[in-house]
Amino acid sequence: MSTGRLLVVAADADVRQSLVFALETEGFTVTPSAELPTRAWLRENKFDCTVLDQRVLRGEPYESVAFCIASHPVVLLAAKPFGWLLEWVSQVVETPVVEDRLLQAVHAASRPKPPATAETPAT
Repeated sequence: MSTGRLLVVAADADVRQSLVFALETEGFTVTPSAELPTRAWLRENKFDCTVLDQRVLRGEPYESVAFCIASHPVVLLAAKPFGWLLEWVSQVVETPVVEDRLLQAVHAASRPKPPATAETPAT
């Protein structure tokens, strides 16, 4: 049973596919897009909600605001949300930045370790 029609906009194919899978599992009918659709297309294709990965926003701020108004309500996915965009979205989901965690783990794992010391038995 469908619980609503969603538009998912994410440039990264893996992110987009993961979002589509998760949302369809919850019963939503999902239309994926790799880029921002035109406002005319949005008027023709009504959605109950738009899930927007902030990394898609590459144009001028006013273009992003216009998109958010036309596709309202918008759930914004962002590691560091643009402050000027916050009043134009309904919800913000802060995403973990996998790249940062990966770099931290690699740095920690590749640090030189002190040489192992042999324990001598007590006599």
